[in-house]
Amino acid sequence: MPIFHHNQTGEKFFFIHIPRTAGRFLSTNFLRNHYSVEHHLTKERVKDLDNYLTSVWIPEKIEILHSHYPVYSKWKSVKDLSSIAIVRNPIDRFFSASGVYAQVASQSSFEDWTTCKNIFSKHRLIDVANWWRPQHEFVSPHTKIWKYEDGFGEKFCEWINKILPVHFSIKTHVYDKREYDQAPGLIKTKALTDNIKKFYHQDFDKFNY
Repeated sequence: MPIFHHNQTGEKFFFIHIPRTAGRFLSTNFLRNHYSVEHHLTKERVKDLDNYLTSVWIPEKIEILHSHYPVYSKWKSVKDLSSIAIVRNPIDRFFSASGVYAQVASQSSFEDWTTCKNIFSKHRLIDVANWWRPQHEFVSPHTKIWKYEDGFGEKFCEWINKILPVHFSIKTHVYDKREYDQAPGLIKTKALTDNIKKFYHQDFDKFNY
């Protein structure tokens, strides 16, 4: 959940990185647009995304990469900053992460509603990466929201340039891929899809999916 700091103007904004919503792609492009990452607990800035991810998770463990609103609302450093977030159709978002979820439980477990609900509820609370948490729990009342399905072309750049004080454009479509991006996932069945709709029903309502 980085603060992005423009290297030339010093202007800042807070990027609310909801898991599986193009966060690495966008973070790479913010860096290519002359921004650096600034941790919420320190003024130290990191210009390389790989170094940022490493510094967060291994030596310093400064912050959770995907903090939700009740957590980051306590950070004084983000209080007065503009914030943006990308949201995604909950079904597509789930299956994009299902290579990880498939390591937690079987297909049949996810297709049974009672078992599925218990899995979601448990991991929503214990997963430090916050992959299971509903998207509406990440955004603040003032967060500017863009839908993943609307793409990241010219209209996205126009939208973000109305928010950020410095011109932004997509510089690259290449970003760091992880092993879990290609891991075998769960099968998209009606039973599982219905369970996703039940558990994430507030996301469907709030974001008009």
